[in-house]
This record gives sequence, C-alpha cells and structure tokens, in this order.
Amino acid sequence: MDLLTAGIILVGMIAGIVIAAALVSKIMSAQYEQLYEMLKASPTQEPTSHQKPISTPNNNKEKRQQEVDEKELLKKLREVIDAKVSNVMEEAKQKKERLIMLLDVARGYTLGYVTAEEYNMFLIKVLNELEEFKRLWLAKFPSSKDKEHLELLIKYVAATKLPITLKTKNKNTVELSPEEALIRITNSINSAIEILDKLMESRNENPAVTPLEVKLTNEVEKLQKKLKGLENQLEELRTL
Repeated sequence: MDLLTAGIILVGMIAGIVIAAALVSKIMSAQYEQLYEMLKASPTQEPTSHQKPISTPNNNKEKRQQEVDEKELLKKLREVIDAKVSNVMEEAKQKKERLIMLLDVARGYTLGYVTAEEYNMFLIKVLNELEEFKRLWLAKFPSSKDKEHLELLIKYVAATKLPITLKTKNKNTVELSPEEALIRITNSINSAIEILDKLMESRNENPAVTPLEVKLTNEVEKLQKKLKGLENQLEELRTL
C-alpha cells in the first residue's frame, strides 16, 4: 500500500472520530437540557399539609373572646366557692344541731313514737349532709388530719343504724332492745359531736350551739376575765 492510500485512510479515520465526538456531545447536551427543564418545572414549596394556618382578624377576635369567657367563668366560679367556704363554721354548727336532732329521734324510737325505718331514713339524710360538709370543710381547710377526724365522725354516726346488734361468744347475733340501742346511739353521737367541737376549736371557733352551751360558755368567759383581773392585781401587789 502506497503513501497516498495510507494518507486517505488516516484522514477518513480522523474524520470518523470527529463526527462521532460531535454526535456524542450533541446527545449529552440534549439530555442536560431536558434534565434542567425538569428541575425548573418541579415544585419548590412544601406540601400544603405542612404549611402554617393563615391568621385572620376574625380568628384572632374569636380567640380573644374565648379567653375573656374563660376568665369570666373562672371568676364567677371562684366567687361561688369563696362564698360557700366562708360560711363553713356556720355549717359546722348546723351539723352539730342535726346530730342533736338525730339523738332526739333516737329517743323517740326508744319511747315508741318513731319506728326503726323512720329513724334510718332520717339517719341517711344526716349522713348525706355530713358527707357534703366534709367536702366543704376540706375545701376550706385541706388537712389530712381533719379528713381523718371527719371520716371517723361519719363512721360513728353510721354505726347508729337500727337495728343495733351484738355478737355473742358463740358468734351468734343478738339484737339490742330499744333502751340498750339508745345507750349505744347516745355514745356514738356524743363521740361525733366531740370531734366536731374539736375541729371548730382548732380553728378558734366557739362550738356552742344549744342555749345551755351558750350560757355555760358565757359564764366560763366571765370567770376567766375575773381570774385574769385577780392575777393582774396579785402581780401588782408583788411589785410593791
């Protein structure tokens, strides 16, 4: 093969390589343009489910009105509670009077004027009132000791339900007579009244409710004042 033929073949090969490179470059350029167009067309914002709600004047107004309504409701609730618990001592004295009344009904049962069913019906009313009073007292004085005393008070009163029975040594049950039942009822109610008095005294309240109790309390206060005066006079004499 002469030099002319070899030159023609070499030129043909170079031309083929150049043409192939041009085709490859054109194809790659077209692919890059398609990819660029796809990226431009894709959304750049987050899905609507992640977007924050738009605040409008109406929404803000409704929110402020709701806050005002809640404050007014809480204010009224606080006023009602304060008014209720402020009379807790008067409620305590009323419950003491109810216990004394319960004891009178028990005496009526012993004398035959009241049946056991009638006594038990009145007892249930008193127990419900005492449960309500316990909640009221603890709302005013949230004390675990007071809670224990009040629960013991209610337990004493509940123990007076008729008929009152005792268990013998043979584990038999014996129903007490009306006279014996009255003794047990009196002891239980007196124990309940004593607890109620101590609760009131622990809050610096005079527990006297009956005319006799009020009279005795007044006499004791007069004697205490006289005793205090005598002590002062004796102290003055000692300094002379």
